[in-house]
Amino acid sequence: MRIHEHDSGESAAPERGREFGRLWAGRIGAAVAAYRGHYKELGIPEETSEGIARASYAALASWHPPLGAELESIAEGAGIAVAELSLLNSRTEILAAAPRPGEGECSTVVRPPAAGRPAVAFQTWDWHARLVPDAALWRYTPAPGRWVKTFTEPGMLAKIGINSAGLAVNFNILHHRADSAGGGVPVHAIARRVLDEAATVEEAVAVARSAPVSSSSAITVVATGSGRAEAASLEITPDGVAAIGVRPDGWLVRTNHLLDPGLARGELPSPASTTRARYGHLDGVLAGAGSPPGDLPGLARWLCGAAGADAPICVREDLTQPEAARWRTMLTVRLDPAGGTIEYWAGNPAEAAAAARAHRF
Repeated sequence: MRIHEHDSGESAAPERGREFGRLWAGRIGAAVAAYRGHYKELGIPEETSEGIARASYAALASWHPPLGAELESIAEGAGIAVAELSLLNSRTEILAAAPRPGEGECSTVVRPPAAGRPAVAFQTWDWHARLVPDAALWRYTPAPGRWVKTFTEPGMLAKIGINSAGLAVNFNILHHRADSAGGGVPVHAIARRVLDEAATVEEAVAVARSAPVSSSSAITVVATGSGRAEAASLEITPDGVAAIGVRPDGWLVRTNHLLDPGLARGELPSPASTTRARYGHLDGVLAGAGSPPGDLPGLARWLCGAAGADAPICVREDLTQPEAARWRTMLTVRLDPAGGTIEYWAGNPAEAAAAARAHRF
């Protein structure tokens, strides 16, 4: 995966979106075609994916008109209909219509700062390589005096990132029995609005609870600049939103299963999922002695633990599976919300550790 850095400077809506769409027009068109094929391979009829995309866009425009307009401006710049662009931004909502849930994606570890100890916000991003040959790190200003930096796919509003208020956002998919083809507000748009508006966990929770959704995801936030150092993982489902706080040891681990006891009763398990193996591995590493290094290569090596490159957080494609069922870790990232930096490596944690360096944005 090639990662391209883009800074929109002080450009405001709608020109910010048009510029981003123009810049990424070819890659956005390729992504729409790739996702159309992916949905079909998963057994989602084209009329279903298109219907969900239209409904999710309508839900977004009703929930938060400025983000609906942002999607329109990106589509205009890319020269495509907003309904096509919604096939990307509503991808989690469309995947909820698949006959069976996928493996799940991403492993996250966070810890808020305390007593001179810096915050930790680490994540892997596991996905299908053929769908995202190119990705973006995008800096933009949602309002005067405020900036956001986000890792995202071409044409998508946001995913993982930080803002100038000292907030970090991590993103993991979940599966709940209440998920449906109803076309609710895209969970990626919720992450975008949290980045645009929130400075505290309380504000992030308020954004999440205001959105009517049809699919489930966890948005894990670390707040460092609001005068209250805190972290929580927001389990967002059609049955409600639960905020999972840090453990007694100060850490919060998030993979792809529900942690809230009430919501977990409605969990839709996937037999192929490695979510508990990844969670158990990270739990074991954190239970050991030592402090986490403050750089991405060192932190990645530390979280791989004694398993090294065989750690379950280093997801590799199973070439015996059809392409739609092949996952791999495409990104390893450390968010530094206090320092305003995203440190990243296009690869799994073992590869990031072996590189002994990282890119900074």
